[in-house]
Amino acid sequence: MRRRKRLGMGSFVIERFIEEANQAKSTEDVSALFAKALKSFGYDRFCYSLITDHPSVGLRAGHGIAENYPDDWMAHYRANKYEKIDPVPRRGLMISKPFTWDWLENTRELKTEEKQVMNEAREARLFDGVAIPFIGHNGEVAGIGLASSVGKIKPDINLVSRLRMLASQFHAVFIELERKDSETESDAVVHLTSREQEILLWAAEGKSDSIIAEIIGISHATVRFHMNNIFKKLNANERTLATVKAIRHGLILPSYVG
Repeated sequence: MRRRKRLGMGSFVIERFIEEANQAKSTEDVSALFAKALKSFGYDRFCYSLITDHPSVGLRAGHGIAENYPDDWMAHYRANKYEKIDPVPRRGLMISKPFTWDWLENTRELKTEEKQVMNEAREARLFDGVAIPFIGHNGEVAGIGLASSVGKIKPDINLVSRLRMLASQFHAVFIELERKDSETESDAVVHLTSREQEILLWAAEGKSDSIIAEIIGISHATVRFHMNNIFKKLNANERTLATVKAIRHGLILPSYVG
């Protein structure tokens, strides 16, 4: 019963953040809303970076273009040019899925200077880190680092999935607010068929294409066909971004979250 209550509260926080972020008038507004939502999951620190240039919005690559990490840590990080050796964003260039800092340290052979960055981050009271990369069109890569100043969270796959949903909404809104020219897609009418909506809802629940095919009784190839159509219609290249955009267009209900 207690676990169900926590899950229900998580769903409420995510749904409320989606609605409030959609009304944000500035990147500062959506950053403040994001920080508030994260606290419900035990994370009080975030750092949003553009790992590569983003010509689509006229922004250059930069570490911490929106963040609430400790000021002294950010100054130390920049002064030592840690963005060139930090293994977290470097890994974000090679993987599209979220990962924990512990996983990175336990599965990769880190160099001495990389270990130093990770150790000094902990000394700055950045614990239980989670990295969420975003790979966009034309090779644009961004990422969000999340951390707790208290620790003892032990993020599991379900918590990371919820954090990814929050982060994806933040990223989508932030980029939209930064875009110099209004996107034509915002004015376009997007329509998903009932089958496409069904498939996207199951995908949002974390089901693989093969599992979705079994659940609704169609072939794996047919699932892929519909998923590709969804991506084209929503101008997305992966499931989480497609889900966020579908919610924003009112094409699916966010009640599945949690």
